[in-house]
Amino acid sequence: MQQPWSRGSRGLPVVAAALLVAAGSSSTSGAAARTVPRPTGQQAAHCRALHAELPTTLAGLERGTPRPVSEFTAAWGHPAVLLRCGIPRPEVLTVGSKSFDRYAPVWETGGVKWFVEQPPGGGVRCIADHRAAFVEVFVPKEYGGDGTGQALLDELTAVIGATIPEGYV
Repeated sequence: MQQPWSRGSRGLPVVAAALLVAAGSSSTSGAAARTVPRPTGQQAAHCRALHAELPTTLAGLERGTPRPVSEFTAAWGHPAVLLRCGIPRPEVLTVGSKSFDRYAPVWETGGVKWFVEQPPGGGVRCIADHRAAFVEVFVPKEYGGDGTGQALLDELTAVIGATIPEGYV
């Protein structure tokens, strides 16, 4: 199996490989503790546009209501696939931060570039990069091995590409 953390732009099959690796991870406990983003100005406007277009089902998972309720978050399924729009720039992508990685892997699919990482608690954290607002999608380990993870990223890529223009935050 190809290493999901190799350098360079790749298509969604590499993201799917990361999801498969995550399927063996141990826990999703950190997902529930994610905070609600607080974007302002144009980023907030882009996130509201995204929120208005998000589907009621995603790869067969029913949309729920994350708590606290916010127009900058969404969730599908149980355990929940979580979306947060307007998150701050990740440190790994921030020049000058302790964890900055000049060679952080970014994969492109459907015109959206995704930074993908495996958090210590399990699952996969995907961040739509090179957009006018950062969008984070946390995929629990339970969806890594059955094709659901890849299908939901395919669906979200289309909506993100249509509502959040290319740009830099």
